[in-house]
Amino acid sequence: TGPDTPHGLKTGDRIVYLSEATYAEYTAAPAAKAIKIPSGIEPTIASAALLQGLTALTLIREAYHVQKGDWILVHAAAGGVGLWLCQLLAAVGAKTIATASTQEKLELAKKAGAEVLINYSHEDVKAKVDEVTNKQGVAAVFDGVGKATFDLSLDCLARKGTMASFGNASGAVPPFAISRLSAKNAKVLRPTLFNYIATREEFEQYTNELFDFIVKDKMDVRVHKVYDLKDVA
Repeated sequence: TGPDTPHGLKTGDRIVYLSEATYAEYTAAPAAKAIKIPSGIEPTIASAALLQGLTALTLIREAYHVQKGDWILVHAAAGGVGLWLCQLLAAVGAKTIATASTQEKLELAKKAGAEVLINYSHEDVKAKVDEVTNKQGVAAVFDGVGKATFDLSLDCLARKGTMASFGNASGAVPPFAISRLSAKNAKVLRPTLFNYIATREEFEQYTNELFDFIVKDKMDVRVHKVYDLKDVA
C-alpha cells in the first residue's frame, strides 16, 4: 500500500486482495478490492481462504440464507468450496448432507462438519435424503457439479426449497422447463461471487465475516504447499 490509499489502508499494512492479472511477483491492485489482514491470520492463510471461502460464505448468506437446524445438501463436498461449505454450515448450526465419490473424500467432509455422508458411486442419494429428512427434503442444495446432479438436486428439495447451481464440473446444465419448479414452489439460482461483492461495502462485510469465522471458529484453511512463482506454470 502506498501513501493516500483510500479505505483506511496505510503504508506497510498486510493486505489481501481479489484482482485480475496477478500472475506476477508484483501487481497493481485496486484499493477497493484490497483489505487489511487482521492480526492472528497469516498472509498465506488469508490468500488461500479468500476466493473459495467468500464463495461459500455468500452462498449461505445470499443464495439461500441458511438458518440453524436447516438440512442442506452439498455436492462435491470434499472440493475447495465444498469443504468451506461444510465448515461454515456447521458453524451456523445447519445440518449438512455431503456427497462425494469416495470414502476418503467423505471423511474429509465429515472432518469439516458434515453430519450425513453419501457415496454417490454406489448409494442412492435421493433415498438417503428422504430417510434423514423424513421425506421432507432439504431446505437448499449447493451444487457445484452441474449437469450430472441438476435433476437429482431438484428432486431432493423440500417444498419452497432453493437450489443454487454455482459450478459446471460435469458440464453445463441443459435448458429445462421452468414449469418444473412449480411442483415444489422451488427456486433455482446461478450465483457468482463477484456479483455478491460488487461494492466496497459488500466486499468488506463478507471478507471481515470470513476472517471472524477463521479466527473464532478455527476454520481449517487447507494449504497443501506454497510454491515459488517460477514453479507454478
